[in-house]
Amino acid sequence: MKMKRKLYYLTIIAFLLASCNPMQDIENELEDMDTGYKGTFTHVLTSDDYSEIADLALARDPADTLNAAFISSNEFFNEEVSAATYVPLLIPGLYPALGKESSGMITYNYNGEVPEDLTPYTQAAQYEIPEDGYKSIDQVIDFAKYYSPSYPPVIYIPGVLDTAISAPEDGDLLLVEYLYSDVDPKIDFESATDVVVFLEGFTDESNGLGQFTATSVAGDQGWVWDKYGDGNAKMSGYSGGAVANEDWLISAPIDLSGLGEATLNISQAINYLNGEWDQIKIYISTDYNGSDIAGATWEEVTVPNMPTGDTWDFVASGDIDLAAYLGQDITLAFKYLSSDTNAATWEVAEVKVTTPGAAGIIGKAPESYKDFYVYSKGEWMKESGAYNVNAVDYDAMGSPGKYNNFSSSDKPGDYIPNMLKGRFPLAGQDQEVIVTYKYYAGRTLTLASTYTYNNGGWESSYDYVVASTAQFLRGASGWVFDPTVTFTMASADYQVIVDWVSENKSPDYLDSYGTFESYFGAGAYYVNFDVRAGNFEADDFDSWEAAVETAIGTVLLPAKFPGATTQVNGVDMFYVVNFATYSGAAGNYSMKFQVTKSGPAPEFTLLEGPY
Repeated sequence: MKMKRKLYYLTIIAFLLASCNPMQDIENELEDMDTGYKGTFTHVLTSDDYSEIADLALARDPADTLNAAFISSNEFFNEEVSAATYVPLLIPGLYPALGKESSGMITYNYNGEVPEDLTPYTQAAQYEIPEDGYKSIDQVIDFAKYYSPSYPPVIYIPGVLDTAISAPEDGDLLLVEYLYSDVDPKIDFESATDVVVFLEGFTDESNGLGQFTATSVAGDQGWVWDKYGDGNAKMSGYSGGAVANEDWLISAPIDLSGLGEATLNISQAINYLNGEWDQIKIYISTDYNGSDIAGATWEEVTVPNMPTGDTWDFVASGDIDLAAYLGQDITLAFKYLSSDTNAATWEVAEVKVTTPGAAGIIGKAPESYKDFYVYSKGEWMKESGAYNVNAVDYDAMGSPGKYNNFSSSDKPGDYIPNMLKGRFPLAGQDQEVIVTYKYYAGRTLTLASTYTYNNGGWESSYDYVVASTAQFLRGASGWVFDPTVTFTMASADYQVIVDWVSENKSPDYLDSYGTFESYFGAGAYYVNFDVRAGNFEADDFDSWEAAVETAIGTVLLPAKFPGATTQVNGVDMFYVVNFATYSGAAGNYSMKFQVTKSGPAPEFTLLEGPY
């Protein structure tokens, strides 16, 4: 082979010396040339290879900057930035002597999809415990509104879910968010502070009058937002002179239900009033419908401290008792009048309704947590076999706490095992935990992996960034990705076969749990084919191999890949299926199928196996 390469390289040099085309044109010519040499190779991408691929991608298309940067910085491919598209750019430079019908196996880093059996956890619906979800537990917890060691969430959350979730079904999974402190709270009665029921400070120009609505009954002027101070609502009937106006500034409904006390405070300034106090009125209504001012009943508010009416100084009203309105919704209105002889300026800087707070809390501030809860046998319970990595976990890990996620530089496998040691200190040999977490790869993804406790440490059965090996072929148009699909059957795949037997053969073939069938021998619980005599239909199959071939080729593959095609980019399409067996001892086999008829009702023909 070395001699052939030398001869080929001499040919290339001669070609370069004789040519006056630019280098890019030469490279294109070389790609189209067929050396006549057919060979194979294996190669594992290096950091330099990823950089080279990024450069080649930009040379091919200068606009492909995002994907090129993605490849060089992350050093992996994913479904969107695929190896099938970019790896072929590298091969001609690595193996220029290989001609048509050559092939190579290239190993690259792949940022793959979550295993199918873990997607219920990454896609679980989320539910946040509302404030009233902490009621009826204890007076302290009701006030603090978070769980604590003496009031653990695992005890109380199921009751909240029973009330909140209507008609749950067995197996329903929720990721429940709640507040928790590892220190029990205590009420500090000496630090009671007022609780704000309603507040409008007119501080946000983009929000204008905020929770108030301006209504002009007469005149061309109206209430507007003004930037003076920290912002205020302003009304003036002056426009080149005094102008007659009637304008109302009316609040949104203020809910006073459930309050034992309520107090109104107003900060306001009035100038140019000239003693015309009948032109400045503040009212409260309990029957205003939001539009009919004249049809509502308005009661005038007596304000303890009013501005003098001739300065721009803001004056605090003092406490205005709202005891007469407790238990009701009220509407607050500022009514402004002006005439052609007198037009004051009225500015309202803040409107606040408060009620006395019960007390403060002595303790440690709570953190937000998310745990999985599953509905099983008529009740909600915490999913003991799953754990969601929370913000407090990321923070404790150090670097991942910066953005509360993992990434190519902060890999989950480098941190999660130590976290699990703390979260599951009593774990036993072979205990499994499904862990969900956030991973950033151009966008933030929710991922999951199964971790198993083995000899004192936690090991992952799946890493999001994995080494993947694929075949590439040299065709007439250059190097192309071989689209052969290879997968290992999971529990859900065996269950597809079990369900097919129940529906198309007879439920009598199924065991009492509905997870094993004795027509083909597929079992979802043990994740294998039981190939012992009596576990496949001997009247229809001469051997377990024939039973498994039919189960995979005519049942599983058409159901799993209904859109399968006979070719992809001119390359024949194959499916390599890895599966487990039990014959008294465990075994692992593979079968290779070719797509001989495209979907929507594809057909698969066995080419090789089982081996």
